[in-house]
Order: sequence, then structure tokens, then C-alpha cells
Amino acid sequence: MTKIDKKDLKIIYHLLHNSRQPLSILGKKVGLSRKVVEYRINRLEKQGIITGYPTSIQNGLLGLGLVRFYYNFQFVSPEKKQEIIEYFINSDIVTLVSELEGSYDLQINVYVHTLKNLEYSLKYQNLFLKFASFYDQTQKKYRKYFDEQIMTVFQKSTFFDPVFLLGDKNFTPSSIPIPPPSFKEVLIDKLDFEILRKLAVNARIPTVKLAKDLNVTTATVISRIKRLIDEKVVINFGVSIDLRKIGYRIYNIEINLKDYDKKYEIIDYIQNNKNISEIEETFGRGVDLEFEFALKDETELQYIINDLSQKFPETIKNFRYYHHEKIHKYNHIPFK
Repeated sequence: MTKIDKKDLKIIYHLLHNSRQPLSILGKKVGLSRKVVEYRINRLEKQGIITGYPTSIQNGLLGLGLVRFYYNFQFVSPEKKQEIIEYFINSDIVTLVSELEGSYDLQINVYVHTLKNLEYSLKYQNLFLKFASFYDQTQKKYRKYFDEQIMTVFQKSTFFDPVFLLGDKNFTPSSIPIPPPSFKEVLIDKLDFEILRKLAVNARIPTVKLAKDLNVTTATVISRIKRLIDEKVVINFGVSIDLRKIGYRIYNIEINLKDYDKKYEIIDYIQNNKNISEIEETFGRGVDLEFEFALKDETELQYIINDLSQKFPETIKNFRYYHHEKIHKYNHIPFK
């Protein structure tokens, strides 16, 4: 575990809220000068604690739905496993490739086309066909190596403040709801798409550089980004953290319910946990709820499971859990 102090944790906390904010403003929030904040961020990057600056994008408004695949391997040598991972990494419609420990071995995320009239890219018009072809090719190449494969469709999600970073036990997490894919489509053009594509990889890319790379004025970039935020296409300018280096891991708990009517009672109860980072609702595999926590170890995980079992004894049918061991690819925009 890498040692960092409370100022570093506060910097990370505020970067998670908005990594695109000026360092002078960030400095005022944490009580440090701009230069010191810049130095600390550079140090956190060199230490591998900060690993990137992704932008969260509500792709449902762009006519894209999120499909997730979970795999458990069988008869797989280390070389074959790496080959399968590289296959998913190199697919231009796969946006997440993550090795897991727990109930599953691997997770991939794929976007599929859900709406019409995406004027900014003809590629999306054929995205459903690409998905079907990708699925068929995957089965032909690697089906015998999958002991289990589960497909789920994203419904909606709610993110929570990482208040555990602040060490304030009395601080109640605030939530950022991400609604399910909407049938209200936000039309964007090629320039909007290119801005999103670059921001998805690096939320902190300077506006001047973004304008220069796209051969437009800075005023144009500023107005386009503002519109994308106002339309809620851009949800958040964030930061990727290797939580293991500061003593935490992300654990996902899946819950199957015996009494579905108690679903929202469980949500109301669990969202006050200071380590909650996300609540997801999906369909396609019989999982009624999925909670994501930033925890120090499996002891804390078992405590949450036991607590829920005692609090809702006749409600929960069973639990499954896993954590992300190694993320090989992560991007909010499909296509390279």
C-alpha cells in the first residue's frame, strides 16, 4: 500500500467530482496553492494511484445500449486466457475488459445501437449488425473455453460520493442518479463525437489543445462541451484510481430476492453506507440488485452481507460477489 496523506485524499475526492476544474479552484478547496496541487497530482500519477481521467457519458441519449458479458473459464491455459483477453481488447465495440475474482473470471462491456438517425457517424448505423457478428465470432473461436457465460442489459445506475476518502463517519453519501437509456435521442454531429471521443480518454485535455487537434476555435469547443453537459450527455469528468494502492478494492455484490417487493427498502437502507459507490439495476441473468463498494478486505464484505441477511431475513434469496482484479481496457465511447 502506498502512503498518502489527507490532502492527497481530498485532491482525489474533488477530482472524482470534476477532474476538469482549474487547479487554482481545486487548490482553494483543499487549502493548497495551485503549484502544490499540481505537484501532488503529478506524484499520484507517477505512483500509479491516478491511472487516468475518463469522462462519464450517458450513451443511452446517443442511441447506444450497454450489454455486459460475464465469463467463467474452463480448460484454459495461461496463454489461451491471454489470447482471449487480447481478442476482446482489440474489438472496436468492446469498451471494458476486466479480469475478475469471485463469482466470475472475466467481464466485458459492449455497446449496441438502439435508436435511429445518428447523423454523426455511419458506423453506428451498423452497430447492431457488428454486435451480432462479434457474438457469433466469439462463440466460434472460444465457446469451448467458457464454462459459463452470462449476458445482462444495463437498466439504470446511481453513483455515490466516495466519502470514505474523507474519513468522516458522519458524512452521508450524496447520490448522482444515471437514468436508464432514454428514447429521447440527442443528435450530435461529427465534431461533437470527436470531442466526446477525446474527452472519454482524457477528461483533463486542455481546451486549447482540443481545439487545435480538431482544427476549431476554443470558443467552439467550450460551447460544444457546455451543450453536451446541458443535454446530460456528459455526466461527469472523473479520475481513475488504483484503489489497491491506498488500501481499498472495489467489490460487487449481486442479490437475488425472494421478496421482490422489498427491493427499494434494501436500496434505501444500503445507500447510507459510507463505502457504497454505485447501485445498479440490470436484467437478463436473474439478478435483482447489484451494489458496488470500496472496501479494505473481504472481512468488510462479509460484514455487509451478514448485515443485509439479518436486516432482511425473509427477503434475500442469495448473494454472489466479485471484484475487479485487473482492468485491461476501459472507455466510454465505442470505436477507436
